[in-house]
Amino acid sequence: MPSEDLFQRLTAGATFNRTLNIFTKRFDLFLLISLMVFVPLVAMSVTLLGCIGSSLHTLMDTMDLSNRYLQQTSYYRYDDDNQAPDVDPAAFQNFMDQLVANAGVIAGQILVEMLLFYIFVIAAQVAMIYAVGQLYVNRDPRFSECLKKGFSKWCSLFGAIMLGNTMQVGNFILGSILSTDPSNVLVTLLVLVVYVAWMVFMTYVFVSLAILSPAIVIENLGPIDGIKRAWDLANSNRCYIFCTSFCSGLIYNLLILIISGIIMNVFGKDAIFNAWGALVTLIPAIIYIPFDFILKTVVYLNIRVQREGMNHGVLINDLDGMIKGEVAVLDVKEETYKDEDSKYTPLIESKGDFV
Repeated sequence: MPSEDLFQRLTAGATFNRTLNIFTKRFDLFLLISLMVFVPLVAMSVTLLGCIGSSLHTLMDTMDLSNRYLQQTSYYRYDDDNQAPDVDPAAFQNFMDQLVANAGVIAGQILVEMLLFYIFVIAAQVAMIYAVGQLYVNRDPRFSECLKKGFSKWCSLFGAIMLGNTMQVGNFILGSILSTDPSNVLVTLLVLVVYVAWMVFMTYVFVSLAILSPAIVIENLGPIDGIKRAWDLANSNRCYIFCTSFCSGLIYNLLILIISGIIMNVFGKDAIFNAWGALVTLIPAIIYIPFDFILKTVVYLNIRVQREGMNHGVLINDLDGMIKGEVAVLDVKEETYKDEDSKYTPLIESKGDFV
């Protein structure tokens, strides 16, 4: 496809088609970058499920009052009328004992794995966005080049993500209030209404910042400028951004539910908490991770095509902006040094004396 054909306005359906074409064109590169995220994700998931898997299964059995077969087990105690059993406190304590066993060591391991995960997921996101930009201008991106770009813009993207996540504090506060048991029903209803309104606002912000990463990477922006730019581009395009993001996430989560259901029905509900069960469940992420990053980049570029008339030359200038900026800085410094040398040399050589 000629490069100029890529700078045409796209519908939502054409956006998915463009994303799929880009992914299949260099699936080797995108899958290789995706493994940077997938490997620590699997390690983290296996560790977490290894910690809570058996204990969670115990809790599920303990709380399942409708399972008459379990009435034969020691998880339940009965009343005198042989009615529906109550939860045995000893069984629940067994669940807690399993959950906290070696919790310190496992928590430390999960923390390290999460740190590695976020380091690599941000770098991989930048690398894929940069690769999409290169493909848009008919260049052949290399893994080493994309990886270098990924880590060079890591701090800017991390800072923007942290600024965007500060609003999660509101979720924690409102969630904590709702988890209490106030006696005043009116207060509870008011908090619930505020919580729903806050969630609607959070969705609005999430949609507005969905193209934050491409804006920072393509235009070489800092965290605050990137947030402002993404918010500006989202104006009048939030429906388009929401529909594409929602459909992509919905398809992925439905696929995960189907795979999880098959595993539980064929191998039992314990299998979903095993290492191999976690691995099989996460396999679709190898495809979804690059597809989602490519999709956001295509959405971002399409918005710029519609609003600003972006073309081949504009995108090349954006992609090469960082390199040109670094060269310009070096040239300015070199000229400054030359000027300073020419300025002070006559003073030093004046009649052999220092002035």
